[in-house]
Amino acid sequence: MSVDAPAFVDAHVHLWDRRERDLGYAWLDGDDFPFGDLVAVRTARYSVPELWAEGRFAGLTKVVHMNAASGARDPVAETAWLQRLADETGWPHAAVVTCDLAAPDVADQLARHRAHRVFRGVREMGPAARFADPAFRRGYAELGRVGGLFFHTVGLGNAAAALALVRAHPETAFVLDQAGMPPDRSAQTFTTWEGMLRALAAEPNTLCKVSSLGMADPGWTPVSRRPWVLAPIEAFGADRVFLGSNWPVERLYSSYTDVVEAFRYATADLTAGERNAVMAGTAERVFGI
Repeated sequence: MSVDAPAFVDAHVHLWDRRERDLGYAWLDGDDFPFGDLVAVRTARYSVPELWAEGRFAGLTKVVHMNAASGARDPVAETAWLQRLADETGWPHAAVVTCDLAAPDVADQLARHRAHRVFRGVREMGPAARFADPAFRRGYAELGRVGGLFFHTVGLGNAAAALALVRAHPETAFVLDQAGMPPDRSAQTFTTWEGMLRALAAEPNTLCKVSSLGMADPGWTPVSRRPWVLAPIEAFGADRVFLGSNWPVERLYSSYTDVVEAFRYATADLTAGERNAVMAGTAERVFGI
């Protein structure tokens, strides 16, 4: 990393420790991960020391944890563990958690999450069809009431459903997760995806997290990745876009420094203010870190 390169706030990391009996990581053990062989990341622990070792030469300064545990009896258990990590190490600086927004006790779930200082929002892993469910919408509105961010990948065929949700609940900040996860790198997909970005960006209560780009493009290069980083910035603006590595999953395709340097390469022609915002400042402001 050159001395004048901007610092990097990573808005998408996953940490785990299988010794924590209240947590589960079934996705790490299965053979059906559609984006590669997870053997490279199937470790007993991937926590702050491991992330620091991989990120320390890339200008990494702060991290936001995206929910990683699955199948736990109590989704707040992961949030509590992350808070203990933050208290012990200073990392992660914030966490986006698991919460069933359609559950009858959603207000109680959110209150229990919010008792931990790292809490910043909820990532929904279910289909976009849930957006129309009245029970889900009640929980979504409650999330907005308490100031939480909502993250969802949406997908190219579900822009209308996302727009309906966003417009019905302007009090809730909607983050297009993983830049909408474009499924391939064809010109046709780019055109459709860019249209979705612009449609969502036209709503003032939306933001975009650019991450996980390697999963649909494992042979990527900084040149091939550049337009897929710039398109969200052009649609949403530098003050509504932040970046993430999806580490350590993206280790299947590159090194940590490769990912961060590719972001720096993609944003090199932005103004200094825009570049610093996308690389760090917007995430710091949005997550309050």
